[in-house]
Amino acid sequence: MVEAIRNLLNQSDKAIFDVKNKLKEEKGKNLAKLQEQLPTQEEITSQVKSNVCSLETSNAVDKNFNRIKDKLNNIKDRLENGIKKLEALKEKLAKITEWMGKLEDLLRILGRIVLVCNIIVKVLPKALNFFSGLAANGGAIKKLSDLIDKAKSKIENFKNSIKPFEKAILSILSATSIPGLLINAAIAVLQNIITKISNLMGILEQLYLFYLAQCNLPSNPVNADGSINEGILNLVIEGLEQNDKNEIIEKIYNANFETIGYRRYKI
Repeated sequence: MVEAIRNLLNQSDKAIFDVKNKLKEEKGKNLAKLQEQLPTQEEITSQVKSNVCSLETSNAVDKNFNRIKDKLNNIKDRLENGIKKLEALKEKLAKITEWMGKLEDLLRILGRIVLVCNIIVKVLPKALNFFSGLAANGGAIKKLSDLIDKAKSKIENFKNSIKPFEKAILSILSATSIPGLLINAAIAVLQNIITKISNLMGILEQLYLFYLAQCNLPSNPVNADGSINEGILNLVIEGLEQNDKNEIIEKIYNANFETIGYRRYKI
């Protein structure tokens, strides 16, 4: 039992060392600095918003939209991958803490065993004297004497191990606390950046959809002279319906031209 406890403590030390090294690796990537690469709301607006509905402008808006969207998704993917690695380290620390809890329970059991063995050691010499007085079999007396010596040795071994083990457990639990705090802080920072990316993505989508609605740009938006092709309107407001000519229902599309809602107008 003592050897098993010692092995588990050694494994925990190695696991903490591994966590610290991997945490340094993640810190070295400095994923938080990716925030500096994010476009600002003003930059997104300047590249996706336009009042010009020419073919050249629409192509530029499409290109800017896809470029910014890809950039945001790429940064988001890297951040999410970093969070996954940090979560794995966090789980490893949690596992070590769980091991230490089980070892503490085991040491309490070991303490009870020592208490019982102490009682046995005190009782056995009396039994040995009793057997000797009755001229008991010499072999039996020898075995009982050996048992007493063995019990004393075990008790001493357990006694000498319990306190150092308790100190080792406290040391390991202390060693997990700082990396645990650093991991939680790092995850919080990366999640905040991901939230910011989601907000920027929302702004990007809204501006792009506004431009599509403004210029009716699902495909060929303008005539050769740059004027709006009115015939293309049905590709943006598909399925125009009139109810006794008192109401118009306009379908609302997302950036993938999927219907996401409706607007109703009285006429």
